[in-house]
Amino acid sequence: MNVRATLRSLAVTLCATLLSTACGGPEEQEFPEDPRSPEVIAMDSALGSLDMHNLMSNTDIAGYQTVTPDQVQSFLVSKGSFLAGYRDPAFGNKTAATLIVERATAYTINPVYILARIETESGLIRSGKSTNLAKATGCGCPDGSGCDAAYTGFGKQVECSAKVFRNYLRDLEAGRTTVSGWKAGVSKNTLDPCTVRPANNATAALYTYTPWVGAYASQCGTSRWGGSSLVALLYREFRDSRNWGGPCVVGGDILTRYNQIGGAGGVLGPCTTNELPTPDGVGRFNHFQNGSIYWTPETGAWEVHGLIRARWESLGWETSALGYPITGEKPTPDGVGRFNHFKKGTTLGSIYWTPETGAWEVHGLIRAKWESLGWETSVLGYPTTNEMTTPDGVGRYNHFKKGTTLGSIYWTPATGAHEVHGRIREKWESLGWERGSLGYPVSDEYAVSEGRESEFQKGFLTFNAATGAVSVRMK
Repeated sequence: MNVRATLRSLAVTLCATLLSTACGGPEEQEFPEDPRSPEVIAMDSALGSLDMHNLMSNTDIAGYQTVTPDQVQSFLVSKGSFLAGYRDPAFGNKTAATLIVERATAYTINPVYILARIETESGLIRSGKSTNLAKATGCGCPDGSGCDAAYTGFGKQVECSAKVFRNYLRDLEAGRTTVSGWKAGVSKNTLDPCTVRPANNATAALYTYTPWVGAYASQCGTSRWGGSSLVALLYREFRDSRNWGGPCVVGGDILTRYNQIGGAGGVLGPCTTNELPTPDGVGRFNHFQNGSIYWTPETGAWEVHGLIRARWESLGWETSALGYPITGEKPTPDGVGRFNHFKKGTTLGSIYWTPETGAWEVHGLIRAKWESLGWETSVLGYPTTNEMTTPDGVGRYNHFKKGTTLGSIYWTPATGAHEVHGRIREKWESLGWERGSLGYPVSDEYAVSEGRESEFQKGFLTFNAATGAVSVRMK
């Protein structure tokens, strides 16, 4: 990975590490207290057992498509759950069922899995009373201590659990290990201890969240309650207890756009959620088998799918620097790539994708400069990074690539946004980028008698077309 790209991901990695530790099991061989009543313990003893290497399937986790708040509410009522009558004041007094479905669906996690996670961690599903709302899913709540304030409360717990689990799956789907080292097909020791070789991403993600097997797997496991095996068995029991299916509804401007791009037979496929409000309260969305359509009164309804959607999701959906889509996915004029444009307030952004470069975002004044140069048809080509902060903390930049030529756009409040590419960029890099003797670029590359030149805060880099050499001239 580029050193500069590493800087942006550091905070994300640290957060993921914190959440992995908090959401997972204890760091030592200490197991949490069992929140279940004797009656529930007896019920769980009849659940049977699972293969510890194959606790859940990827399809189980992704099966969020048609679960509705009404179905979850009916389920909670049938279980005599405390949550059946609960509304969260921190989330606009939404019902527990609504929060579970909304947040699970936003991160494309099956709400029935969230129900199983809640029951395993706090016993809230099958209990008519609770003192465990603050740690409902165990996310950000190390065993033996209280929850991090950032994750305290039912709605925050559901949000945290769904988001963290999706982050684990995203790493696994990209071929990486999770933050704590789990990966499908790779053996690793749990805290029981057992040696587990996860058969799929779903099982690897379960062990990342709760790194012990528990008493409900046939090959190994502690006799203590809980563990990933109990989550999986409760999911199976909850899943099989009723028909969670049902038609989803697409309407209004979202339906109009959906039909324009082929409806269920088009690129998005059949709907997988009803229309839902976005977390920021501004827009509405439907998820589909292969993508999503997002709508606001200002931007209208537009689809986003594939790797462009995955990049937008990784940035934080509409809460990211990009905001909402203002176009559907389109082919680039050069026929090589695909893109969506976005808008947040008055700031425009985009995600561009090619098979070679992948999907990356560019926004604000750096995007405006790239646009002025000719987008991907310019000397810079396509972005190869998101917008990132420079190591000195002063500026922002994106890297680009066209053929074998690398380029960048660097911006600071003092210098504005300027491009640097090719041999001049190579020389600037060798001198230490913006922390070197020249500082930031204050011009784009321009023609001079001997070849090409770029001006920087403290000097010039000149490319001699005859010799191929790049010389430095200080101011």
